[in-house]
Amino acid sequence: MTPPTVLLDLAEQFEILHLRCNLILQADGVLPAFKGSLWHGWLGHAIKGLDEPLYQLLYGSHAEQQPKPYLIKAGADHKQQWRAGEMLEFDIILLGSACQLGQRLISALLSGQRLGLGTNRIPFRVQSLTSVLPMRQTPGLHVARLIDWLMPMDVGLDCEIALQLHSPLRLKQNGNIIKSATPALPELIKQISRRMALLTLFWVNEDPCLQAALFKTLPILGDYRSDGSHVWFEDWQRYSARQHEQLPFGGLKGQLCYRGDLSAAIPWLQLGELLHMGGKTTFGLGQYRLIY
Repeated sequence: MTPPTVLLDLAEQFEILHLRCNLILQADGVLPAFKGSLWHGWLGHAIKGLDEPLYQLLYGSHAEQQPKPYLIKAGADHKQQWRAGEMLEFDIILLGSACQLGQRLISALLSGQRLGLGTNRIPFRVQSLTSVLPMRQTPGLHVARLIDWLMPMDVGLDCEIALQLHSPLRLKQNGNIIKSATPALPELIKQISRRMALLTLFWVNEDPCLQAALFKTLPILGDYRSDGSHVWFEDWQRYSARQHEQLPFGGLKGQLCYRGDLSAAIPWLQLGELLHMGGKTTFGLGQYRLIY
């Protein structure tokens, strides 16, 4: 299935800098199971201590509905007891015009070694910083374009799609967080298109005609079923140092399954796989693997 032309045009303009940071711990210690909030907080402190303008751009409050121009992938290792010499990794992805800030971000990451990790400030050192590209991982800063990651696939009209949720998926329906039911596939596509449109508006190309054209390309899906899904709600909380209280942080985990006339949905779900979906993406939420 080839993505719609307007989607390809936007993806051609949309820059993405996917950085992977590998760290080596220099002492034993305890870290949280899901490390998205850990990376978000540590990164914020590291940037603020070195580059206040960069901190305001990535962490400050901006226009209503303006999404942050980055997201975090927290890593798949959920263990909590760590030993000196062990390695862990996380990814930070800059989006749109924020890709120009890559070198400043790396300087902040390196300066953040002085802070340590977690509540006990476990000492560590940065082992490597690499760029993740569609077909390889390479040293240094290498900006790609979103279109490089969108690959046309030959699928039949009747196909099976699954979303393996790697981190909590925090979605709202009628103002309420979805906690049990499998979300309707058209609703997921609307969520992805809205995120793509807002990121494009604020960080890629502010032409409002592009936003309107994007929404006009939303697919009309044929008949499909969502049986076979297995989801649950992980009711996490995180402590906000800014607000001095525990804040809700939960979302759906498991696997969402859809079967039917769904080929038109695949390009949009590929986008969601790259940009994440739902709330709290700067904390690592909304990450999934698309299976089809």
